[in-house]
Amino acid sequence: MATDRWNSEINRRDFLRAGAALGIGGSALWLAAACGASSPTPVANANASPTPLHYPTAKIDGDLNLFNWSQYMDPGVIDRFAKHYGIKVNTPYFDNMEDMLTKLNAGVSYDLTFPTMDYALNLIKAGALLPIDHTQLANWSQVPQYFNNPWYDPMATYSVPYAIWTTGIMWRSNQVQGMTASWNDFWLQAPTYHDKMFLLNDYQEVLGMSLLRKGFDINSGVQSQLDTAVNEVLKISTGLRGFETDDITNMVNGTAWIHHAWSGDAYQVISQVNDPQNIQYETCKEGVPTGNDTMVIPKNAQHPGTALKFIDWMLDPANATSNVAYFGYPQVTTAGITAYQNTIAKQYPFLNMTLDAAINGLREIVPTGDKRYLWIQEWRKIIYS
Repeated sequence: MATDRWNSEINRRDFLRAGAALGIGGSALWLAAACGASSPTPVANANASPTPLHYPTAKIDGDLNLFNWSQYMDPGVIDRFAKHYGIKVNTPYFDNMEDMLTKLNAGVSYDLTFPTMDYALNLIKAGALLPIDHTQLANWSQVPQYFNNPWYDPMATYSVPYAIWTTGIMWRSNQVQGMTASWNDFWLQAPTYHDKMFLLNDYQEVLGMSLLRKGFDINSGVQSQLDTAVNEVLKISTGLRGFETDDITNMVNGTAWIHHAWSGDAYQVISQVNDPQNIQYETCKEGVPTGNDTMVIPKNAQHPGTALKFIDWMLDPANATSNVAYFGYPQVTTAGITAYQNTIAKQYPFLNMTLDAAINGLREIVPTGDKRYLWIQEWRKIIYS
């Protein structure tokens, strides 16, 4: 189970370090999280009950600071929310999960952000999030049953699901031939198209796909396996155009012909280019990374009430449907998944992504403890080569 793997890798050093960096909780909170407490709230003494959760009230309490990926939400949905409530929505962006976590660790205040499920669990165990009261969300019934109690957040106490995705390879079929639905395609195509090829600037995605290509566990902590995965990437990395997460822009403007990519981004490229029939996307036979992103409220949010109102806004069927049509991912609501299956998946079967695949598929789990340092050291071999 992914939960067991995660819990076995949590250690005290990670959370004490996180606590010092985030500056949003006392040592008792960090120690409780590090030692595997069932709740990230501190315990005063052995005989006392855990401190009750203090839920923010869903009400407009200021402008919204929304910290998300670029092009990962329909601007129209955001604008309508701002107009409806007479507020301003600020939309700074992050480039990857490490970038998001670095900003949170630095104490920057955001009202709502969008970690992947494993990063959400990391933040929950660090006591870095505010709880969410489902009874204050008029559209909570739109959330599929599984996500009422997901593996990374029991009883969905601190998170609301946002979108599900796969990771694969996107390419221009009018420029590139011979793709084989394998991670090996990067290596096969590199000699010809290296200056038009990108890998994602995401250490989990790059190391994970290279591990899968060699038949290893996507979350391996074995030094020799990671060394092999890195050495394989180094065979092609020096000639690559680069490592970037903005696969949409690179493919739309023609800088890239082959790009390590997320499924919904392929749809956005299709929607923006003049020759959509030439944009293809494949998942790979050695293994398909998949998962979901979440909506969470950081503990130092200045406007948590507005954040809750926005979460409910996104769960509304009309807004979820509009959002799917824009960003190309199945939003994790009844209406969002239905809209995706009836439109995008039907028109572009190679982009199909199901709820079952997200729940039971191959998950990347952000490494922690000594394994995290190992992974980062291995990643640096690639980035600084």
